[in-house]
Amino acid sequence: MKIRFNLNSILKKVSTLMLLILFASCSHQEPDFIVKGDSALLKDVKVNIEMIRDKQTKIATAFYNGSSYAVDNDDVLRYKIYVSYQDKYFNTIEMDNLHDKIKGKPLNEITVVKKDNKIMVSYKGIEESSGSESKELLVDEVFFASNDVQEQKQKFIDFYK
Repeated sequence: MKIRFNLNSILKKVSTLMLLILFASCSHQEPDFIVKGDSALLKDVKVNIEMIRDKQTKIATAFYNGSSYAVDNDDVLRYKIYVSYQDKYFNTIEMDNLHDKIKGKPLNEITVVKKDNKIMVSYKGIEESSGSESKELLVDEVFFASNDVQEQKQKFIDFYK
């Protein structure tokens, strides 16, 4: 009887430990989105993130006129990042979420800079990488005409929670 009680107690402790290890190995938390750049620019920058998951697509605001906001970006398969400056200049960055598939320290870093009188945006997903090629934010008439997405302008300028 005493041996059986000890065996049951040991089995319960081992199974609890196994569940904790399994849970810790299965949960993967994505890094927060960070928007970097000159504060004079960032006060007029909006960044909305469209997150594509297995069963749903959701859009959330990560940065709005100088303020950062937390985004629930766990279990995301693909990102589409909408960046606007002064609600006049726009562009998007799209990428698969590969944080758990490639080596390196994961980041979600968006950088906005002014270069040669142009507003440029880039994305860096891994600390060890040089990041994506910078994209110029285009005036709305040019961006929306070339991308035929006039109806999606709200995804750039609205605040989502």
